[in-house]
Amino acid sequence: MTDHLRPEDLYLYLEGELGAFDAGHLEEHLETCPDCRRALAERRLLHEGFTSLPPFEVPRGFAAAVLERLPAPKLRKAPWLMPLIAAAASLATGLVGFYLFTGTTFVDLLIGWNRFSSALAGRVLPLAVKTLKLGGILTRVIGDLLSMGLQGLTTFTRVLGPAGTIIALGLALLLVSFLVFLGTRKSLHQGEEE
Repeated sequence: MTDHLRPEDLYLYLEGELGAFDAGHLEEHLETCPDCRRALAERRLLHEGFTSLPPFEVPRGFAAAVLERLPAPKLRKAPWLMPLIAAAASLATGLVGFYLFTGTTFVDLLIGWNRFSSALAGRVLPLAVKTLKLGGILTRVIGDLLSMGLQGLTTFTRVLGPAGTIIALGLALLLVSFLVFLGTRKSLHQGEEE
């Protein structure tokens, strides 16, 4: 079973758009494939029919006439507009009610809010700035301590060598085990005393 030529390649061949190599390959295939020869003949008839048609000129005002016949687009209301109007009406009703019950105007309310937020910012912002500075310093100190500890550990293991490092790790493990044993023993004795 042989692969057949693509219709696009046949049209490109008819229009002289294929390169010399591709055209030669296509012609070799056409010599051995009667189905592709038949498809090429059909496309050649179509191609000749289309290319022999006289040029068609679009009459003046054709686009405008088509656009006039189209129905006018329906104007849709914005879906966000109604909730926005409802929110504005609720806010206005709330402000009027607040004024009627308290005697405080919206401007007085804004002035009070401004004073409160300024006082709060005056107290909180310096503390926040100091906290951030302290956090930065602590981060640097902890980083330096970890770096120094790692360098010290590297130097310590280099000085001790492999055998000394194993002995030091064994002693550290023995010390930790002993401390855990003492802590567990003390916890158990405190439980008996109570």
